[in-house]
This record gives sequence, C-alpha cells and structure tokens, in this order.
Amino acid sequence: MKKILIITILFIGLTSFINQEKEYPTPPKTTELLFYVQRNLNTNTVIFDAVFDGNGNLDEDKPIDVYWIRYDEEGQRKELNSLERWFAFGAKAKKVAGKENQYSIKLAADKKKYFLLKQTAPFKASVYTEIKGEMHIINNLYVFADTSSFWPKVKYFELFGIDETSDDTIYEKKLI
Repeated sequence: MKKILIITILFIGLTSFINQEKEYPTPPKTTELLFYVQRNLNTNTVIFDAVFDGNGNLDEDKPIDVYWIRYDEEGQRKELNSLERWFAFGAKAKKVAGKENQYSIKLAADKKKYFLLKQTAPFKASVYTEIKGEMHIINNLYVFADTSSFWPKVKYFELFGIDETSDDTIYEKKLI
C-alpha cells in the first residue's frame, strides 16, 4: 500500500510539473504595438505593430508590420521567414472602401477570421475582431498546437481583448 501511495504522489507531482504553464514574457507596450501572438512551443512572440507616416497616419502601403521577438534567444527582433509569412503569421491589409485609416486584415493562418485595423487618433490605432460574438479590441492571442507529428496542428486558440466602451477584459477560447 505504501508503494502505491508513493508512486501515486510521484506521478501526480511529475504530471503537474509537465503540464505547468510556461511563463510568457509580455512585450513592451509601445505606441505601435497592436497585438501579439504566443504559442505553447516556446516563449518567442509574434508582434503586430502599426506603421505610421510622419503625420501619425497609418502608412497606406504597409499599415502593419509583423515580426518576432525571440525571447528564447536574446530577445532580439527577427523577421518572419517565408513559410511563417505564407502559412502562419503573415498579415495582408486592404483599405476599407469609404473609410479613412481603416484596413481589413487577413492573417495567413485563418483567412476567414475578420480583423479590422482602425486608427483612432494620430499615432494611435487598434485591431478589432469578434470575441464572444461582438467586435472588441484584441490584445493578444495564445495558440496551442499539438507537435507530435511533422506539421504542428492547432488544437485551440485563446483570444484576449478589451471592451472599448467599458475597458473590461474579454476572453474566449476556440477549439479547432
């Protein structure tokens, strides 16, 4: 009986250690930061920044800049590679007809999900997406992928946002 108890305690302790959540760094809040994406694979973080012209308006040719902060290395900036741009984290912006400083954003990983980049003041912009059935400002995404096969398969993602009118935090988990 004593052996079974010891084995059970060791198993529970080992399981909780293995399933322990990673400590993810929070990227520094800058004027340009729109939102960021973190994954269960490591603590490297994909950053989505607004690009402004000299007058503080979104750059019409390239209103969004996407890149890594490689926290697992030395915390340096690194550009996305071609595969990451085409299949995972790349973002395409298209000006919304009849709306000044608003862009429809499509992410490579999910072209069906709608994101709206909207400038709210000079040198200030936010990205909106549907969270819990309503449009909210997105702060960050967390993606959990199963890595047991050659190509990682996303199992779920979590959206963290802010209700613009109440400043309340909004959260939604989507299973894939």
